[in-house]
Amino acid sequence: MSTVVALDMGSSAIAGVEVKSSRDRVSLTKAAVEPIAPGLLQDGEIRQPSELAAELKRFWKTHRFSGKKVRLGVANQRVLVRTIELPVLENPAELRAAVQFEAGEHIPIPVDESVVDYQPVMRYSGDDGERERLVVVAAYRDMIDTLVSVVRAAGLQPVGIDLEAFALLRALLPAPSVVDEGSTDTPAQAVVHVGAEVTNVIVAVDRKCHFTRLVNFGGSHLTTAVADRTGLSSEEAEAVKQACGLLGQPLEGWDSDTVAEVRHALALGARPLVREVARCLDYYRSQPFARPIDRLIVTGGTSLCTGIDRYLQQGIGMRVEVGDPLGQLDHDGGVAGDIAARSAVALGLALDGER
Repeated sequence: MSTVVALDMGSSAIAGVEVKSSRDRVSLTKAAVEPIAPGLLQDGEIRQPSELAAELKRFWKTHRFSGKKVRLGVANQRVLVRTIELPVLENPAELRAAVQFEAGEHIPIPVDESVVDYQPVMRYSGDDGERERLVVVAAYRDMIDTLVSVVRAAGLQPVGIDLEAFALLRALLPAPSVVDEGSTDTPAQAVVHVGAEVTNVIVAVDRKCHFTRLVNFGGSHLTTAVADRTGLSSEEAEAVKQACGLLGQPLEGWDSDTVAEVRHALALGARPLVREVARCLDYYRSQPFARPIDRLIVTGGTSLCTGIDRYLQQGIGMRVEVGDPLGQLDHDGGVAGDIAARSAVALGLALDGER
């Protein structure tokens, strides 16, 4: 039996999970989420390395995760994702060399300042023979180096760094069946992960990422909208945001006027989210390789805001569901739904190579 530990460090919290796997079973044995001090990370980038390392060390010790090895994720404006097409190359070394060369034509980061990886998406027959479409990920090397140094300063050993979009797809979408994988009739699915400061919009087919984009909107924007309208503190606004939600029955013991004000603030505050998600999906649909989108899955801490799925469904005009990050596990360890929602990225990172 193997054990994998993964961490997701965001601007407002650290999420960690521990997954054990055997030949035919994957189980979640531990999950924890804790807030961190503001300003340690901003927009997905580390701003105070030594302070973050100290927080991470304390988090690890408090929750007693196994060993020291850990998988990590990245998602910020210094990670660029592009789709490229190449002739089919069966030799892995030749393919990597071709990707590196082609990335230089599409990604405005000097080769010596970047870390490049890729994921095959699909093969197809073109006018000039068999071709392959790939998603290429390029990150600034100094950003990756800072992440690695912080984790090492906390006494841990990074054993893998992945794009958060890829991790979310593993956590939220089932693996395609062998029979259906690669079918041109398979529709796309969208995932919208609403973090504290940014939202990750992803479109996938057969669990493979075809498009991803970060949007400058997060759950903190909704909290601010509630605070501004009600005069509550940020802490109080966060609490009533989760308790009231956008829709639902009147809350027992709550003043109806207060609930109405909170829900009105959330409805107005969520408009930019609907607008930006719709723009991302429209851009995807404009691509020559786009497929019809079957559904949208919303996840992240803001997915706990009751009615956010129906609000997005009304605004975007497609079926929207709240994601279940525990759905790909054989045993979920009895983890509470709010912890699971905030651990979606970490769960997907832990599932790398497992499912």
